[in-house]
Amino acid sequence: MTTIAVLGGGIGGLAASYYLCKSPQVTKVIVLESSSRFGGWLWSTRRSDGAVFEHGPRGIRPAGAVGHNTLNMVDDLGLGEDILPVSYSHVASKNRYVYVNKQLHRMPSGLSGLLRTVPPFSRPLLLSLALEILVKKGKEDDESIHSFVSRRLGKELADIAVDSLCRGVFAGDCRKLSVRSCFPVLYNAEQRRGSLTLGMLLGSGPTAVSPPGPLAQKSLTESWAQWSLSRGMESLPESISEYLQQSGRVQLHRDAAVQQITPAASGWKINLEDGVISADHIISALPAKALSSVLPPSCQPLIQSLQDISTVTVAVVNLEYEGYILPVAVRTSQTHTPTPTPTHTLDGALQGRL
Repeated sequence: MTTIAVLGGGIGGLAASYYLCKSPQVTKVIVLESSSRFGGWLWSTRRSDGAVFEHGPRGIRPAGAVGHNTLNMVDDLGLGEDILPVSYSHVASKNRYVYVNKQLHRMPSGLSGLLRTVPPFSRPLLLSLALEILVKKGKEDDESIHSFVSRRLGKELADIAVDSLCRGVFAGDCRKLSVRSCFPVLYNAEQRRGSLTLGMLLGSGPTAVSPPGPLAQKSLTESWAQWSLSRGMESLPESISEYLQQSGRVQLHRDAAVQQITPAASGWKINLEDGVISADHIISALPAKALSSVLPPSCQPLIQSLQDISTVTVAVVNLEYEGYILPVAVRTSQTHTPTPTPTHTLDGALQGRL
């Protein structure tokens, strides 16, 4: 009989518990969430008039093994009918704006956008891709995303497009983020093919494979760029929580902040404010600094490594417009701002109810 404790009831902890309760080797799963709700970043406000505002992510990309796994889980949870897909051909997928030098610029899209010079860039992006083939492979085991892209595609592309992308996706600074960790496909393309362009054309080596279920297969057939849920992204953690409760193998605990983790003769002791829980194994889905504060002193090297991981605060602003005040291109777009000097940035994505 194996008991596993999952620390954190955000989408990471809930997803881990979902897969654990399907394993015949696991007898019991205990989820410990410090707040009064499950879901973490996936948090939606639903109004009586049908409007939905997201406090966190507004959609999920279906690509790759992770994307297929997620859609397989959504299908299993019975959320398939609630999916709101956005295809690559949709205007919302094509409209990407970057705010540079007090001006709003539409990012190049399609073949014509690659062939001609589109402000704020000083040359066609296709030229950067063609010249990239001639760049020698890097010798370092890892480097920052900014350094990697500057070396292979030019500093301008790194300063404007990639910097904005990293702030939108990772809420981080591309000058500090690891290319090997954040963009392993690009790193592997250079390592195996010596070029990003050749890697995209010929493949960058073996990748994780997850067989697509019916919903994931539909996303491939219809070329989904991303998807959301009709009642908001919080529907996903709500459905997972309900699934876990009905499984009979998972205990869900709210307002259960972990005070300390200590090794026991067999497994671990987890100290809470109102008691102690025993588990054979622990899976942590806590932020790095939160985990570092509850580990035993014997884990000092790990504690230090966790404390060295920097974090930022992310604010999501939803703006509601009545009627068709905004041009259609702006109503269905995302706008990003690269790093100014000093490094304070507002990375915005407009979400309007029209």
